[in-house]
Amino acid sequence: MSDRLMLSCHVRGFHPLRMAGDWEKLVKLFPYSRLTRAPAYFRVHAIGFSEPVLVERAWEAPFDPVEAVKAAREAVHEDCAWQLECAWDLLQKTGEDWVLAPSPVSLWSFGPAFENELRDHLRIEFGLEHHFLPQPGDPLSLRAAQANLQSLMKLVRDIDEAFPLELRHLWSESGVNFADRLNRLYQSSTAGTQ
Repeated sequence: MSDRLMLSCHVRGFHPLRMAGDWEKLVKLFPYSRLTRAPAYFRVHAIGFSEPVLVERAWEAPFDPVEAVKAAREAVHEDCAWQLECAWDLLQKTGEDWVLAPSPVSLWSFGPAFENELRDHLRIEFGLEHHFLPQPGDPLSLRAAQANLQSLMKLVRDIDEAFPLELRHLWSESGVNFADRLNRLYQSSTAGTQ
């Protein structure tokens, strides 16, 4: 079973008054899927994840991120979190072929009073980490994983340039070090090609 891969960001000088501006930067720089036909969903969570969703809106594809900015500005509270469930395009295996296809992703912004164990301010849930890892026994998966990882790293660089970050952390939900796992799989994938 594959873990979900996530990026957590702590913004230097984070303050509830900056929350909407930081959200706007994040949703405007994200590379949304051009192939998806699925709607994008915006949700407002209050107090903690155990509470019911306060607000939910949906927009048909193609999604305009300005809509998520407007919706968030209507719900600025220290104890709220905003979630945008959308998609971006990654190489994925369909049958025997690797094709560019929409992959689900969630963008998050957390108010300082929202119950959040990590205390991160911004988070991206990239979906299942196997999209970024070469698959044993499939030599074409190495190129696909490299291309997907390049997309991920470009986004991380864009975030680094857009925000004054104190900390960013790429992690998988199991707690296994993603970089170590990637290095082991890459080494085993390339060992047979040399």
